[in-house]
Amino acid sequence: MGSSINTSKISLFLASIGVAVIVLSGCTSTSAPINGDFQDRGRQLFNAKCGTCHKMKAAASVGVQGPDLDAAFAGAREAGMTGTTIEGIVKAQVLYPRPSLDGYPGISMPADIVTGNDLDDVAAYIARYAGVPGAKPPTAPGEGPGAQVYANNGCGSCHVLAAAESAGVLGPNLDDVIPGMSPEQIREAIIDPNATKAPGYENAVMPDRFSTIPPDQLNQLIEFLMSSAAGGGKS
Repeated sequence: MGSSINTSKISLFLASIGVAVIVLSGCTSTSAPINGDFQDRGRQLFNAKCGTCHKMKAAASVGVQGPDLDAAFAGAREAGMTGTTIEGIVKAQVLYPRPSLDGYPGISMPADIVTGNDLDDVAAYIARYAGVPGAKPPTAPGEGPGAQVYANNGCGSCHVLAAAESAGVLGPNLDDVIPGMSPEQIREAIIDPNATKAPGYENAVMPDRFSTIPPDQLNQLIEFLMSSAAGGGKS
């Protein structure tokens, strides 16, 4: 389910589930989701649990294993689908994940990836922002312009960093590893991420696309990591 996914198929699939949701729960004209904390907790949970596989502009997530959620829901919104209905569709997708979609054999969403109140918050967050024209990441937690660079590049989808309120677990905890690194080591880890692997993450693969970050933004990101990670880095 990558960036080249046939969005018309996804839209039809989502719309078919939307019909089922309407039949089961009743149609509503409310455009905003009715459950969940989508502004804070939902964003953090999405980045930790969903952003590694799904792309969504508002979350600055860049995953390509699952559908691009902006592309999947944009057409549905244009057709008049409400936030409440989208919230119901997301919950149905999570509770009853399909094994795969055409063209992406063997790729499926894990069962129970979020449940209970966590699912409420994630579904509400997606319902509020996925496919909304002009959606962009919120002002990032943390100090300095590097915090926004961190958020805009989706770093929090894979890494824990307390200052950025990110909770990804696919990559090393930056509060643990950054304090022992120099600026040049951090730079190399960003632009050539698979040259040296952190202990315990030998099989993890970090995308190599970050070498395209503009030099000024890369410097801002390194400064943010150095100053924000627990204990700071080497001088």
